[in-house]
Amino acid sequence: MGIIRRRSFSQLQIPSSNRVELIDTPEKLISFAKTSSIETVPFEAEKVASALGIVVKYEGLKNDISGILQRKEDLSGWEILVNSAHHLHRQRYTIAHELGHYCLHRFYSNNFEDDIFFRSAETSQTEWEANDFAGAILIPEDVFRVKLREGINDVEALAKTFKVSSLAVRMRAKKLGMSGHGL
Repeated sequence: MGIIRRRSFSQLQIPSSNRVELIDTPEKLISFAKTSSIETVPFEAEKVASALGIVVKYEGLKNDISGILQRKEDLSGWEILVNSAHHLHRQRYTIAHELGHYCLHRFYSNNFEDDIFFRSAETSQTEWEANDFAGAILIPEDVFRVKLREGINDVEALAKTFKVSSLAVRMRAKKLGMSGHGL
């Protein structure tokens, strides 16, 4: 098998009059949410998905499957399937993770099926990228640092602020090079 070389959307030859702003970073997605009057802290992932035209469905998936991003059968758009049996915070993270796949990887595949995050030793590069994307939109660095300066430094309090799990807070802190205060 040959090596698949990724081309970024910006490398595609599209006449300038037909270009649409591509949302391919957490910052651009947060900006899109703000301009769409969608709350960003805590990040309303389902509303953002809907604003992007992505249908979110809660279904009974196998317990080890958190979510799926897939093209609709008629190829008219995308949908996110979320495991309805998982905790609300995990569901929010799953939607954010699938938004990461949508923003970063949708030009390379029509289907992303994700097992329980952070638990697989064989996590692929695309999964790590989607995890990082999810962490960045659910726990934006600038807001995270402001909360810490305001004295909110308990992991559980931060988790409540961002409506994520304490594990997500710890993973984001680690990614940002933060330590102390239980981080």
